[in-house]
Amino acid sequence: MARRAFLHVGTAKSGTTFLQDLWWRHRDELRERGLLLPGSVRRDHFAAAAVVKGMTDVVETLGARELEAWSRLVDESRDWPGDVLISNEHFSDSPPEAVAAALADLASAADEVHVMLTARDLGRVLPSAWQQRVKMGARQPYRRFLATVRRGEDGQKFWRYQDVPAILALWSPGLPPERVHLVVVPPSGAPRDELWLRAASVLGLDATGLDTEALRPNDSLGLVEAELLRRVNERLPRHERTPALTRHVKGTFVPEALVGSASREPFVVPERHVAWIRERFEAIVAELAATAYDVVGDLSDLVPADPRAGRTPDEATDDELLDAAQMVLDRLGAGPGESLDEALDAIAGCLQRGTKAQ
Repeated sequence: MARRAFLHVGTAKSGTTFLQDLWWRHRDELRERGLLLPGSVRRDHFAAAAVVKGMTDVVETLGARELEAWSRLVDESRDWPGDVLISNEHFSDSPPEAVAAALADLASAADEVHVMLTARDLGRVLPSAWQQRVKMGARQPYRRFLATVRRGEDGQKFWRYQDVPAILALWSPGLPPERVHLVVVPPSGAPRDELWLRAASVLGLDATGLDTEALRPNDSLGLVEAELLRRVNERLPRHERTPALTRHVKGTFVPEALVGSASREPFVVPERHVAWIRERFEAIVAELAATAYDVVGDLSDLVPADPRAGRTPDEATDDELLDAAQMVLDRLGAGPGESLDEALDAIAGCLQRGTKAQ
């Protein structure tokens, strides 16, 4: 039996990639220090979350071994005498019956079960969340995305990944509140390793001497690059938006062809949205303050800071988009487009061919 099993369930865009990169990079050292990441590769945790949650589109693409990912992680945990960590943000919006089954499985494999949630202020989450959706094939303009989130539309999909009190309530039944950990992402300007250290404190992990420098290239997009990809998505037939195409876009096209095609100009939340965002998260902070969960960090950091000046992707000009598109086409070894429409069609064609070639 494991001593303690930690399940890190999200939230999305709250430093999860940063933490997971470091946990997997230092997997051997963590094992020596008593913390096991079960499975062979990071994708095992994604496959496990897909199976637990019942992500039909993903599950249908999994091989026989990946379909058994969750049970294998639980079995490995049961055979480990120390602490165990499983992490994937897709756990966050699992159905209640799936949550109960997952917690029961972990309870059969460890003396103690702990749930950890990382959370970030909404002013920084919203641009990242829209950008992530665009990488997954979304066509919705940024301004419409913000309006949808504000009205709670889109089947509440955004809030299922970002309603911190609701996610904690979903994953806490049967657990003592001191075993439900909320790690607040530090505000902008904090030391880069502060989130890492906060998570390590929850895990009881001695992180001394473990490098926290990012090794993977930063594939965050500036506003012109993000809007260019959104417009390319509009040229791709919906029936061709396969998991293979999404993997090609995220794993190859974005880092190798799109990143750096325009200046890395960050985009902002327009000032007209700031008041409702702040009001929503002030209410969330008040709700969390009334609970007995273990909070690491300052809950007030979940309230967005004052807005900064800047543009949004909707304000990217056609000339800016065409210049970026021409650079993308050059990197792809394709001829230039005479117009923005031609360039967008050409990039879409390259993506379709690149997916089929894999």
